[in-house]
Parts: sequence; C-alpha cells; structure tokens
Amino acid sequence: MDNENEFEEIFIQHGVTLKKASASYISALNTIGVLLFGKYKKGNVHYFEWKMSETCEIMDTDSQDSDWSLVHTTDSSSKSTDENAISDSDSQKSSKVTIRVLFRDIKDIEFGKTELRFYNNDSTVHSLYLFNHGSPHAFVDFLERKRFVRRSSRRKNIYHCLEETDNDKLQKSFSELNIEDITSRPRPTYSYMDFMSKLASMPHQILPISKQPDTTARTRTTPPRSAGGEPICNGSATMEEGTTVEHGKETECRKLAPRPDVHRGEPLDAKKWAEFRATNGSITDADRVKDIIFYGGISNDIRADVWKYLLGLDIWDHTSAQREERRGSKTEEYFLMKLQWQTISPIQEHNFNGYRERKCQIEKDVKRTDRTYAFFAGDDNPNLNKLQEILMTYVMYNFDLGYVQGMSDLLAPILCLVQNQADSFWCFVGFMQKVFNNFDIDQKGMKQQLEHLRTLLAFVNEKLYKYLKDNQSENMYFCFRWLLVWFKREFSNSDIMLLWEVLWTGLPCPNFHLFVCVAILDQEMDVFIDGKFTFTEILKHVNELSGNLNVIAVLEQAESIYLQVKKTLEMSKEPHTELRKIIGEEISPSGTASIGSDEDDDSCMSIVNDKSSEDQETAMRKTDEACEMSMSYAFF
Repeated sequence: MDNENEFEEIFIQHGVTLKKASASYISALNTIGVLLFGKYKKGNVHYFEWKMSETCEIMDTDSQDSDWSLVHTTDSSSKSTDENAISDSDSQKSSKVTIRVLFRDIKDIEFGKTELRFYNNDSTVHSLYLFNHGSPHAFVDFLERKRFVRRSSRRKNIYHCLEETDNDKLQKSFSELNIEDITSRPRPTYSYMDFMSKLASMPHQILPISKQPDTTARTRTTPPRSAGGEPICNGSATMEEGTTVEHGKETECRKLAPRPDVHRGEPLDAKKWAEFRATNGSITDADRVKDIIFYGGISNDIRADVWKYLLGLDIWDHTSAQREERRGSKTEEYFLMKLQWQTISPIQEHNFNGYRERKCQIEKDVKRTDRTYAFFAGDDNPNLNKLQEILMTYVMYNFDLGYVQGMSDLLAPILCLVQNQADSFWCFVGFMQKVFNNFDIDQKGMKQQLEHLRTLLAFVNEKLYKYLKDNQSENMYFCFRWLLVWFKREFSNSDIMLLWEVLWTGLPCPNFHLFVCVAILDQEMDVFIDGKFTFTEILKHVNELSGNLNVIAVLEQAESIYLQVKKTLEMSKEPHTELRKIIGEEISPSGTASIGSDEDDDSCMSIVNDKSSEDQETAMRKTDEACEMSMSYAFF
C-alpha cells in the first residue's frame, strides 16, 4: 500500500474503547480512541481504523459526539501501514497505537447495544469495541444502505461484508439503467439475490439525475397546492371535497375546515409595556400582555424584563416594592444553594457517585455551548463558568432530576439575555417547570408528546401521515430533538427567543409547540414524498433543517393549523376525545371516543407490538438511532 496514499474519512466516532484485539495491541486495551470508516483514493479501497485519542484516556467517556456521524471529506497522508493493521509511534516517544484493517479482510460485523465486533475471514474475532455513548446502529445502518454489508438471514445482529468489486457495481445509480431493457443487457457478475435486494430497496419511480427532487431546506409561507393551483388534501386552506386522487386512485380524505390566513402582529415594545404598568409598579392586564406577545413577540430592549414575568421570577400583580423584595430573597436563596456544591470536599465528591456523574456531564455540555453567541465566544470565556455554576446549582435545587443532556441548551439563551446569574437561574427554573416531563428518565413524557403529535398529524395531514406509516416512520422519533429542547437547535439565536416567548404565553393552547412541529412537517411534505425518503433519510433531512427555518412563516402556519383544527372540531359530531385534550378543551363524561378509534390502537407502543419480532427489533433500533443521531450535535 502506498504510504503517501491520500484517503477520505467517511464516518467517524469519538469515545470508543478498544476492548479486544491481537496481542500486538495489548497496551491499547481499555483505552479511549476514535473509530472511523474511510477509503483510499487510489484503488478505491475501503478500511476501518481505530486510533488512540490524543489524551490516551483509560475507560473515560469524555467525547464530543456520542454517535457515528457523516463527516466532510478531508485529505491527509496516511501513517506507515501494512496490508492489514498498523501500530504507529510518534516522534515524541509517547506511543500512539493505530489499528487499521482493510474492509476486504473483514468477513462479518456483529453489533449489540453498545458493542461492535469485527470478524476475520477465518471467523475469528479481529477486534471488539465499546461505544461509551450511544450505539453502533447508525454506522451499521449506513453500511447496509450503501450496500457494503448484507444482514444475515440466520444469525441475529450479524452482517456479512460484501465483496468490494460487487459493492462498486451496486453503488451505481439505478437511474442509469433502462429497466425495460434489463434482460437484454450483459448479465452482471454479482448474484441475482443481490440484484433483487437492490431493486427492492429502490424507489418505485426512478427519476433521471437531472430531475431528482431538490431536498435543500426551504420554507413555504402558503399551504402546499396542486399543479392546478388548488390546495391539496389536508395541507389545504380549504376542503371542499371529501376525496383526493393519489397515484391514480381515489382515496377518501377527511373534510377539514378552511385554514384561515394568519399574519403576525407588532411586538410588545417599551411604550406598550409602560401602559400596562400601574403607578405602584404592578402589571394591570397580564392576559392582554400575553396576547400581544403571542401575536408579535417582544422588543429586544425590554425582553429581559418581560421574560422574568413569563418565567415566574416576577409576579404580575406585585408592586415595585414586592418585586424587589422577592428578587432579593431569591438571590439569597440562589447563593446559598451555590455554596452547598462549592463547599463539597474532594472526599465527599469521591463518595458521591450521583453528584460526580452530574458534574461531569455538565462540564462536557458547557464545552459544547453554542459559540455563535458573542456572549459565549472563545474557549476561556468567563460566561461559560457562569453557565456551569447555574447548572451545578440546579443540581442542588432539584437533585432528583439533577442534570440531563439538553438542559444547557435551554439555559444558554436565558443567561445570554438576562446575564445576572441569580435571575437567570430562577428564569431557568421557570422554564424547566414547563418542560420538566421532557427529561423523565423513562422518557414517558416524551413518548406521550410524540403520540399526541402523531394523532394531530394524522388528523391534519392524512397524506403525509399515510406516507410516514407506509415507510415505518409514523413513530415520529425524528421530531425527538425538536420536542426535547423546544427547537433550540433548529432556529437562529434571535428566532429562538421569539419562538420561546410565544410558547411561554401558553396561547392559544398548552400544546401549541405540537402545532409548530406539524407546521414544519407540513412545509417539508413534498420533500419527503417526492424524494421517497425512508426513515433514515427523513431523520437526516430534519436535522439538516437546523438554521434554515423561517420562524415567522412557521408561527403563522402553526396558528392557521390550530384554527383549522379548532373550527373542524366545533363543526364535528364526532367526540375526537384525544384531539380535544391536545388543544386543551374540557371533555364531557360521555366523550369516550378518540381519533382513530375505529382503527387499531394508535399508541406509540402499538407500532412495535403489532409487528413480528424481527420488525420490532428493527423499529426499536430505528427509534434508538433517531434519538441518538438527533442529539449527537456539537456547536463547534
């Protein structure tokens, strides 16, 4: 192999422990490193590689990313290698072990929940790796989709590596083949079963490369319409007919009320805000203030002041004197709790496993803070210390919950705006009270929201819901990140402040954030369907929407959908119990039916339980993969 051969890194995973390898690498066992899949440009030869991290940590899990992720192609020169594996030593005499094995020399790949095992061609174990965070599912799924491996029909969680020569043929675009003439072409060298497997995985309608749908993120300010200009079924501004034509077949479609045109209003500014403040300092009409915020947001010059009311630090009807007294008391309480963790001795910390784990996770997440905020820019920024201190104090405030990944995302914009440490802490406490169930250890709260989202989407946009169901994507787990951190990673810094303050009003219903989800999905429906996206492709596209969404368009469409659902329920003779609960309506004792009651159980678990054992395993794997890939996101 050419020592100067340039290569491409295709997938890379940090925080992987080498658990088993040949005797040559005994010094590297139980050491943290990086595992990657790459390709030599010369000869188009693929390989796997594990190499020690720069810090040579032993069984530590301090990795920036918790999953396999697609990386940009980078060129570099390889170290000294042989055909199968290498061990490198740097010029500083501190040994850095690297294990590289050519793809063609691996026969099988086996994975578990956290382990990945490579087998040699003689079926002996080549090496075993432990994923300290996440799992190897995304990596194996990538290899399977790219036809590097094929799942064993006999052994669970075993994938057979395909020949490189076969794989090259399978990588060719099907759009280059004339399907009608396929029998007259020279017979390919790969097997008939491989060909049929490839054919089964392809879209039903093959488009030429020049006509492939554009899958770049985009935002529509108007509902999707047909080629004739009429609104399409259930994504529409009106629903005159009860049927729609899909793929040449007439399909029954639920009649919905028209979607009204919605336009955002003016924000709450300093002048309006002053009009609501009485001479004693109290706010005279909190409901009217929330109305204005819902329809227009808050001007940035008064945003920090108003957020303290929306998040419960300040009380609407308190006088100026009462407000100052409350803030003083809350500040004192904050610093007392802060002192509790600051005075924990090293021996106490050593004997307090739960505390150590929370502290470690906070330190990791603070390092990942979004540095696009000027407030947090730079590695030695003292504001990062403030962020860490507030999160540590929250551990003392609510030790049962402690700290869960994602909380730092919720705190960062608050601290950036409010800046005062004690005030930021109590605003964060108020925010956490609104999303507390998102961080349940059993994820019960998240599963309930995903089920509600499914129910809502099935009612509003049957066409999209049917497509998701046909593609085993109706569990909605690609929306996991949206719900967990309330779209923090989907919108720009200024846009997320507007979106959050709108949601904090609690208007027009407690679950308006679900309508925001539906609005985004509604806008991306054509991308999913025209592109014939599978679950993994939907997940990837959804994650790539980050920073490309128009918050005004999304809020207008979300409100329009809410008004459509509200009006439809008012006109409906059906109980639609679950849907009415979602929008916060009172349910009469006789209201026992729910949307989809004439079908199978519509709960999230029924998606899994109705399937065969193999399908259940696949569904759960995709569910785990969605959660992991959604959160495997670093800001720098």
